[in-house]
Amino acid sequence: MADVAAGGRWALWLASWWGLKGLLWEFDPSIYVLCLSLATHVRVPPPFGQVPPLLDVFIVYFQCFSPFCSLLFGTLALCYRSPTWLLSSASCAWAAFGRPCWPRRGAQRPARPWLTMLHPYFYWFYRRVPGYGGGEVHIERLWPSGLEAPIDVWYEAGAAPPRPRPILLNVHGGAWRGGEARISPQAPIWQTLAAQGFLIVSCEYRRRRAQWPDQLDDCRAALMWLVREGAAQFHGDLEDLTIAGASAGGHLVALLLAEAVKKQLPLPVTFRAALLFYPALDPADRCGSTVRLPFSCSLLGVRYQMSALEWFFEFFVLKSQRHCWPSAEPLKQLQELRKEQAAAWPPTLVVHGEKDGLVPVEHSRQFLKTLAQLEGGATLRGCDQLLEIPGGRHTVEMVYGALSDMSYDYTLAWLHQLRSTLKDSLGQG
Repeated sequence: MADVAAGGRWALWLASWWGLKGLLWEFDPSIYVLCLSLATHVRVPPPFGQVPPLLDVFIVYFQCFSPFCSLLFGTLALCYRSPTWLLSSASCAWAAFGRPCWPRRGAQRPARPWLTMLHPYFYWFYRRVPGYGGGEVHIERLWPSGLEAPIDVWYEAGAAPPRPRPILLNVHGGAWRGGEARISPQAPIWQTLAAQGFLIVSCEYRRRRAQWPDQLDDCRAALMWLVREGAAQFHGDLEDLTIAGASAGGHLVALLLAEAVKKQLPLPVTFRAALLFYPALDPADRCGSTVRLPFSCSLLGVRYQMSALEWFFEFFVLKSQRHCWPSAEPLKQLQELRKEQAAAWPPTLVVHGEKDGLVPVEHSRQFLKTLAQLEGGATLRGCDQLLEIPGGRHTVEMVYGALSDMSYDYTLAWLHQLRSTLKDSLGQG
């Protein structure tokens, strides 16, 4: 049965190329739209959700706006008497019926700038965003001396707070080659936390012209700047430090956490919590959950049965320097931790889409399972949590709606609950 389902996904993927040809050469989008609407019900074989024709980012829009798409395509079916548009309408109606229902809790978060509701990347244009009760959150760009990349700092405007601010260090995603410190699907979370008194530090790193481990070195340097002077400069509390990362940023965060628990950082750092959003924790795909390439090509560095994700990382990030792999594998480094080191790993929330077509959710499951097993558990430590968003794709928060609300609200609730529990335990101690 699994083979039949896999065959169906590949048939849909191939048909999408035919549909894309019709769109580009014949200006007929009907077949391509049908393939995209059908793709809302399946997972594109990872990591092919990052490349045409069935990109996760396109499918997210069909999924989140499925009621509107169903109505639109149904209208086109009536106008053109087209069974293809009718099938697209029915597929989107099915997707709308199966969407998870998540109660809107927008009142708990400050109002987003209207432009960012179209796409969270539009936070890039803002230097000030709304806080609570008419307050403002300032976003300031810094380039501290000694760093190879800039830093964005989010904080509540006004006088210095009576108590030091909790700190969250964020590392953005973008396939190690794109993205930007302020371009983050999780920006509404950073806005909310900053309005609640957090100091958000979002670090940049060298990308396209970088040679591994430049990306990791830049993130480590940003963390050391925060420890040495940044926290004091912005009245932050290093005893209340959370770290977060999405996609490629989650990969870099996991490597920093491994260094922290092994006490390999230049200065000692203790993290209170970790937030990882669809993180690339296993770029070598030791879990065997991504497409295997059925050919070899020495010119491109492809080896027979090599994982497509492994090839991308080795060719574009490591620049074919295979000796760099040991420093770039979070899962492998986690497996090598001693029990007392694993016990120092902070409570971790992983948010991952169930149908992620770039970084499979199986990687997050395996990572948290390995962490639990190092401490003698079975599948999950009591302090960790894996939120699998039903039907969610990579960067599921790109589209304003129920699925992004699920990610935002759950993350904020988990972090506040964890901090409250830790405060209670410290108070009792």
